[in-house]
Amino acid sequence: MLVIGIVASTSVPTFARGLDRKAGWVVRCSFVRHLPDDPIVYPGQPGASHLHAFFGNKGVDADSTYRSLRRGRTSCGLAQDKAAYWIPAVYDDGRRVDPLIAAFYYRNRIAPATSVRPFPPGLKIIAGRADSSAPQPTSVVYWDCDGGGSDANLDHPVDCGSGVVSANLRFPDCWNGKRKDSPNHRWHMTYSIDPDDDGSFRCPGSHPVAVPRLTYSLQFPVHDGTRLTLASGPSRTMHADFFNTWVQRKLRGLVDRCIVGQVNCGSFGLGQ
Repeated sequence: MLVIGIVASTSVPTFARGLDRKAGWVVRCSFVRHLPDDPIVYPGQPGASHLHAFFGNKGVDADSTYRSLRRGRTSCGLAQDKAAYWIPAVYDDGRRVDPLIAAFYYRNRIAPATSVRPFPPGLKIIAGRADSSAPQPTSVVYWDCDGGGSDANLDHPVDCGSGVVSANLRFPDCWNGKRKDSPNHRWHMTYSIDPDDDGSFRCPGSHPVAVPRLTYSLQFPVHDGTRLTLASGPSRTMHADFFNTWVQRKLRGLVDRCIVGQVNCGSFGLGQ
């Protein structure tokens, strides 16, 4: 799941062909609560945001800081993962629904894998756009079906028949190495690039620090995705936020062992 295929071509460098795209780990976290708060976009302003569904850190609210979240407990299957994860609240024909499963994938597609560093403490990242007026690229946000129906990566949710709707969001994996946030909460991060279209991804010079490729995968107890809306608007406005408050020593150890060491470390929590 969530693996980008390696191009089978003699033009692909040896290090790119040998990159294990399953190397890394997965953390499963249960739903915490809904709040009309966003400590990244509207810090210190309770109720200023559309409604969000929060996972991971149990103490998150509009006033959350790195220090306060590090003191919090977590709903994740790994106690050292105290990060805060959130998405807009999801509605099925006007009825609010919570995900059945929330899985957070820490992978990599950048070569060499030895260049990947852990997220710095307090890093804030947003994936997707809450103000999108058109379907977003499936390289960032995609919808599919689990357990039946379409298994394609689509730019909109569909009727999954006997299956359930899944939303997936990929975060940028290159950091500028300077700021942990920026005025629009995006300039300090960007996506890795494949300039030669040969399967060998790297970070651009403007954002030279490679970090794990974080992907949210959320299954909802909904069969017909055509009825879904979000607190931010239509399904095309799906987006997600991440606030790194991991126990940094544990995060560094997982990056070194699983991503740099090219090991699939499996999953932590909620049935694993």
